[in-house]
Amino acid sequence: MALAVIAVAAVGRRAAGRAVGRAVCVPRALTPPWRRNRCALLSVPKSMTILHNVEVAVSGATSPALIPFQGGAVPAPQWPDSAPDSRGSGLTGSRPPKAAMLVAGRIVRDIGRAGLRPGDLLPPERAMLETYETGRGTLREALRLLEFQGVIALKPGPGGGPILLNPAASHLASTLQLLMQLNQAPYRVVVEARLAIEPVISRFAAEQISDESLTDLAGSVTQARDSSGPDQFRDAARRFHGVIAWSSGNVMFGYLLEALLGILDGTAIGIDDSSDRRAAILRAHEEIYAAIARHDAAAAGEGMHGHIEAYSRYAQRKFPEILDQTVTWDRLPG
Repeated sequence: MALAVIAVAAVGRRAAGRAVGRAVCVPRALTPPWRRNRCALLSVPKSMTILHNVEVAVSGATSPALIPFQGGAVPAPQWPDSAPDSRGSGLTGSRPPKAAMLVAGRIVRDIGRAGLRPGDLLPPERAMLETYETGRGTLREALRLLEFQGVIALKPGPGGGPILLNPAASHLASTLQLLMQLNQAPYRVVVEARLAIEPVISRFAAEQISDESLTDLAGSVTQARDSSGPDQFRDAARRFHGVIAWSSGNVMFGYLLEALLGILDGTAIGIDDSSDRRAAILRAHEEIYAAIARHDAAAAGEGMHGHIEAYSRYAQRKFPEILDQTVTWDRLPG
């Protein structure tokens, strides 16, 4: 619902904004091995990365001027007013956020302060009404915002209530898909983004990867080598890139790369790898793994750059019409 509101707001001359929260780690028992290292990236007070674009969805920021971009529209850069007024932020010129958004922000803040973990129950409704001094309707709207962003699940029945979850990168991917569709951006921009950031990520991973994550990375190479078909191979390849991203020491890289991989899922958009192409991918993964294992940052970065560049050339040669298609929001990230 919140993202649908963003789309309507863009047509109605309202623009998207950003709200930054903090990310939480899933307990080891609930987390796939290749994602466990994300827990080392943040301390508990920095435990939630959520609410991206929700503030705009509920507050309705005034839209800046629009300029054309490849058939779409993007906000023209404007300097904010220097002095705030009673209507909203002096930095953004936006209207004051709705009460539900303010309550949602306070709930997220208190989650971090209390050190809650995924699977923990939030306080019952009666307690939250007293804590946040708000009405039942406003509190429930705030909880729905958090539920939509994957921060909580609302468990019905006796003993139920809001349960804390670990937000997935698919929420970020969905927002990126929406923004790219509004700007009529093609799938090739996702490939260009990967080519720009993955070599950097690989260099960071070579310097910081843990022994446990290095074992996971080796396992992904073995999984690809032993795969019985393209689907199993694709899963192993995605795992390989995910381990590297989360081993970079930068949680933003982890979420961003997962989102890009979800948007560019070959199964969803129709790009398939031949057996020869899969063999080339495996060789590249083995070389990148070897560089990371010996903590050779330069070789890891160069290897990843060559790997993504080869993928770009292959996709351009075999599937140019797919790369030229506009990214669409209705194609959910994998």
